Amino acid sequence: MAPPMPPNEVIHRSFQTWNTWLPTIIFGILGALGMYNQAWWQMDMMSDRFRASYYDTKDTFDFIVVGGGSAGAVVANRLSQQYNVLLLEAGGEPNPWFSVPAMSFLMLNYPSHDWMYKTVAQKHSCGALPDKRSGWSAGKCLGGTSNINFLIHLRGHQKDYDYIANLTGDNEWNFDGVLKHFKSVEDYSGQWDDERYHGHGGDMQVSIPPYTGMGEYFVRAGEELGYPRTDLNARFDEGFSHIYYPIKDGRRVSTYKAFIEPIRSRPTLTIYKFSVVTKVLMRGENNEVYGVEYNRHGERKTAFANKEVILSAGSIGSPKILMLSGIGPKEHLQTVGVRPKVDLPVGMNLQDHISAYLGPFTIDQPVSMLFDRDINPKAFLEFTQTGSGVLSSSGTSATAFVATPMAKAAGEGDWPDIQYIFMGNGVYSRMDRDMAHGFHVREDIMKKYFEADKGKDSFQIIVSLARPKAVGVMKLGGPRFSDEFLIDPKYLDNEHDIKTLVEGVKMAVNLVENTTVFQGIGARFTDSVFPGCENVIFRSDAYWECYIRQYSLTLHHIVGPCSMGRKDSKDAVVDTQLKVVGTKGLRVIDASVLPKVPISNTNYPAIMVGEKGAHFVLNTWRNAENSQTNEIIR
Repeated sequence: MAPPMPPNEVIHRSFQTWNTWLPTIIFGILGALGMYNQAWWQMDMMSDRFRASYYDTKDTFDFIVVGGGSAGAVVANRLSQQYNVLLLEAGGEPNPWFSVPAMSFLMLNYPSHDWMYKTVAQKHSCGALPDKRSGWSAGKCLGGTSNINFLIHLRGHQKDYDYIANLTGDNEWNFDGVLKHFKSVEDYSGQWDDERYHGHGGDMQVSIPPYTGMGEYFVRAGEELGYPRTDLNARFDEGFSHIYYPIKDGRRVSTYKAFIEPIRSRPTLTIYKFSVVTKVLMRGENNEVYGVEYNRHGERKTAFANKEVILSAGSIGSPKILMLSGIGPKEHLQTVGVRPKVDLPVGMNLQDHISAYLGPFTIDQPVSMLFDRDINPKAFLEFTQTGSGVLSSSGTSATAFVATPMAKAAGEGDWPDIQYIFMGNGVYSRMDRDMAHGFHVREDIMKKYFEADKGKDSFQIIVSLARPKAVGVMKLGGPRFSDEFLIDPKYLDNEHDIKTLVEGVKMAVNLVENTTVFQGIGARFTDSVFPGCENVIFRSDAYWECYIRQYSLTLHHIVGPCSMGRKDSKDAVVDTQLKVVGTKGLRVIDASVLPKVPISNTNYPAIMVGEKGAHFVLNTWRNAENSQTNEIIR
């Protein structure tokens, strides 16, 4: 009989076996994600259906908050400190997979937790997408889109907010006016720890993730071209930086984790899940809003608010509910069979960041994150035991804001018109399928484009049109909530936007191919021609334009359809206190109120709007109660 193997040899062979089988196990898990997500959703729904039948009988509250996402979670937290609040959320509990940052890319586009909206066919963009329709993900669960985004924690530029203040005539919305609300939700830890710009002790922990991959290459390349390494959440002109995340112990801190979970047992907060609000209820000549109608587990229900109804259903949900309630463009509502009550330009100022995923840039060194190679036992141990390693990153590790020659020629060199988001992930074996699923791109096109570079160390740079000129529109497809919502962002319908993106792409290629940082690792743009662009000269301006028009992807930064403005403005849906014009007791508090899209990602601005909006509401009712007290004393 052979002697037993020494313990260290047993361990070594066990790890060899584990490494051999791990890719198969992982891809099996990924292939079953849809089944897992559906099972989680169904179990949660079964439990909630029982609760709705026997326990959730209360129907009158001080405030009703519609939507428990990025803004709504903040609003519900703040208002329930003093008042009885009902939070109506269309989805259920956050999925446990959400906490793993590396799963961000893989959790999009599942009906269990994503609204999975689609635009109408685009005329001048989205050529590589099925039917030229852009897929818009939006979170449908407690915490909303903050559960499924890429954790990029950016505020925008000071000129974004100064522009809004000038437009609305209210300095509460300039950079200094919003800065205090950005700071109040933060518990910041990082290089740029300046009390003028960052907060401590807030609800959301903010820091650089434990794993930053190739991010430092990108930042150093920017420095080599003369751009500063700077705090992109403070005042800046242009600059590069590592990306800060809302993260703790390597795990995502969604608005659910930060604002709802810690107060779940608060007696003044009631949460009804799986509750889809279909309209707000109004009465009288002054259009006083006194409640909402909603569907929960197939049953139509009504809830009543003694003080206010607050729509925080997001940049798609809030305008849809308003229009179904008779608040919107009069002629359009009449056309689809909704009786108009308040004639407002709801849905008329739609803005979004359209982008091109530029790459892959292949490299000679094994320094990127290659899924098939780097998701291994070591990665799992690092994450589960210490919250570190590649699983603690969403793949986005660094970012930059730059001004194109066009912006500089217009005298706006200090207000960037391009954002870069650096993704240090190589093209792994099933990336074509995952891109097709998550970003609504045609799988056959991605397969053809990625084929030559699969398995190579590489990276991509997302080139985002930071200050688009395009203004789109949202319209009802019919008088029922179930009717299709018609979304037309009008991507790249004007020459300015496409020319700006072409310049942004060329500047990104120059950053990689003409810096010693990237050339030191042999970085080069792929030789593969993007399908559909074979008939133009490779790497010419015409090629880049074709590339962008084909490979046009939303960054899900939707704002504007419930735009804020002066009360007497024909473009205003809400005033600067976020009250819906022409109504009483109704506000919209989410990113849909921003009349101009900030140059950055919009999750953090949505959280700020939630914090600022809750501040407005509390001040309104404190002042009202103080006035009543003074009257009694008199």
